[in-house]
Amino acid sequence: MTLPFRCRSQQYWSISLLCLFALVPVRAARAQSAAQRAEIATFRDSLNGVRDTFSLKSLEKRLITVAKVQRDSAMIHIRLGFLSLRMGDLGGHGHYDDAGSEFEWASREQPKWPLPWLGLGLAELGVGDSQVSVVQGMQTMLGKDALTRSANAFARSAEVDPAFIDGLVELSNTALKQRINTRLDVALAALRRSAHTPVAQHPAILLARGRVEREVGSVDSSLAALETLYVRDRNNPVALIELAKTRFLLGRGESLDLWYRGLQRADSVALALYRVDLATLMPDSTLRAFDLARADARVALVRRFWELRDRDELHSSGDRLREHYRRLDFVRRNFRLVSVNRQFDIAERYRSNQVEYDDRGIIYLRHGAPDDRASFNAPGIEPNESWNYRRTEGDLIFHFVARQDVQDYRLVESLFDILGFASAVAMRNGDSLANSSRAESLLRSREGMNPIYSRLLAAGRGGAAQIVTEERALGHRSIVRGTRSDSWPLRYGSRLSARVDVLAVGADSTGPQLQIAFAIPGNALTPIPMQQGVAYVVRLRASVLALDGSTVAVLDTTRRFVARNPVPPQQQLLGRLALHVPPGVFTIRLALESDLRGVLTTRDTLRVASPLGPDLGLSDLVLGTKDVNLLWRTARGDTAWVNPLRTYHRGVPLQLYFEISGLAPATPYRVEMAITKPKGGSIFSKLFGGGGAAIKLGFDGRQGTVGVNGVQRELSLEKLKPGSYSLDVTVTTPAGAKVVRRRSFTVVP
Repeated sequence: MTLPFRCRSQQYWSISLLCLFALVPVRAARAQSAAQRAEIATFRDSLNGVRDTFSLKSLEKRLITVAKVQRDSAMIHIRLGFLSLRMGDLGGHGHYDDAGSEFEWASREQPKWPLPWLGLGLAELGVGDSQVSVVQGMQTMLGKDALTRSANAFARSAEVDPAFIDGLVELSNTALKQRINTRLDVALAALRRSAHTPVAQHPAILLARGRVEREVGSVDSSLAALETLYVRDRNNPVALIELAKTRFLLGRGESLDLWYRGLQRADSVALALYRVDLATLMPDSTLRAFDLARADARVALVRRFWELRDRDELHSSGDRLREHYRRLDFVRRNFRLVSVNRQFDIAERYRSNQVEYDDRGIIYLRHGAPDDRASFNAPGIEPNESWNYRRTEGDLIFHFVARQDVQDYRLVESLFDILGFASAVAMRNGDSLANSSRAESLLRSREGMNPIYSRLLAAGRGGAAQIVTEERALGHRSIVRGTRSDSWPLRYGSRLSARVDVLAVGADSTGPQLQIAFAIPGNALTPIPMQQGVAYVVRLRASVLALDGSTVAVLDTTRRFVARNPVPPQQQLLGRLALHVPPGVFTIRLALESDLRGVLTTRDTLRVASPLGPDLGLSDLVLGTKDVNLLWRTARGDTAWVNPLRTYHRGVPLQLYFEISGLAPATPYRVEMAITKPKGGSIFSKLFGGGGAAIKLGFDGRQGTVGVNGVQRELSLEKLKPGSYSLDVTVTTPAGAKVVRRRSFTVVP
């Protein structure tokens, strides 16, 4: 229960706020005059500049002396109240109780004045909640916590005077901070009532209404209030970030410029808002750099942070930032913690210091909505969820359980941790699943999420222990990756059955190139009828990044292929294009899309040789065949055949093309080529030399003019048996320089 405040000037213990008006007759009151409000505002301003508690205590004594004479003066009690608030802010926590008693007394004297209710709300915030977690939890559940108490007082200030700016703003800010028992409806009603008063266009009211309307889901109303605020002051950094956040939720593209302009102009208040939003994703090292940066440098740092994520996931510039705010909004509504006092179980290896969201919120902010989601409800089983993210570099699987608080889901390593520490240990020690119906039922609830759960169900007593260890390792790796990285891969309605190949080869007058080739089978395409026949629309996206994360090249192109007849089901739609890049070592990711289907490649490493040296360079090996009609004519006039399928018939010669660069004119070199079968296979192949060269040949050459030497060869595959092979090309010089490139391919009958 909330203890009553003690009024020092009257030596009087007041009754609880909840029953104050039921038991105390309300005397006739008049509205507070503008002069009286101005007097209190001046008094508060004078207090804010004082840090000497001795002078404040002297002033307090003088005011108490006056209050004993003018015991019915609400103005004296209001002054004493704000004086006590200031002393509380300077470290005297007990003064918040004193402030509350003075404001309560003033509210009895003048219940129609908003200032006593404003002060009472501020005093409640200062008093805070119990430091005992159990008591604090009870206060919160019963609506006796500090935020609820203060919100009630601020609501009363807005009720007695709908045009009272301070009360409306404090009510809105407090309601936005509340985790349960929220008074957003009260704040919104008060703000909407103020729309018919002269303060409706005040910047503080417009800002408060924009925030509250957005929080309750009225995004259009939020936009209207914040756009009005923006028109009034186009350089207000707080208005800029709040308007941008609302526009992000509506998918408005022009929000990016507002957001970055606000960041560039940010004062300490706006900068704190930006930092809170960024801290949920930025690593500590980047945050430290953010804190030290100023204006333009700060914008450059943050822009690079988001653009790297856009390029890495093949999105348009700014998409990842918009997605971040969409995720923040979703997490705030669905995964917000009620209590900040988190205590961890022994099985909970991941221990976050996050106090705003539970662990589901942490993962959602970093990786978005899961591809698969499962839970299991049964007597004796704590609330639980498992999330699966399908990724080209390996799935991420997360398990959550809520033990101490049904609204606080924690990450655990293994699905069996949901059953408790003892059960998880028993499973690791090899206990049969047949001995635990709960464990078996839990596994069946996740059976469709990952093959490892089907394997566990099928394993006997001896085999289960090893798979249990494997399952825990998978969960551990997922937690490490999931909490230290973020992702937003492109999603498609279904996977496009296609092959994409990237080769660092070729150059023109502007420099080196990448050759990007693709093949899409006819049965994976949807023809678009047209007068000339049919058309196929294919979109190709690519991003090339340097090893430091900077953007080297970006490609996003849509091509329209027109044919007289549809591509037969077993034939391929072939395509190729060139992308200019500088020399160096880079990573590349590609996405090929057609008719809502798509395929996304992993991020591969490329080594692009310089056409001008000074080091010996060797391009990627271009393998092709004339029965796959995809060729490329180089800038030197050579013809290279490209086969993105990497499959070759024994009876059709393989066409090889590569380029040697970096040598001075007339420099001799030696080329060695070997086709080998990869090591592995049966024990007999290992014992008797499996993996040796199936074809081996070499030749000497000499560098011509400055630039590159294009080398073409035709290789017969007739001696090779069907299977997988690797082609290695090694180039050496008399001076000892050496480069090697490898290309894998498959031979079919």
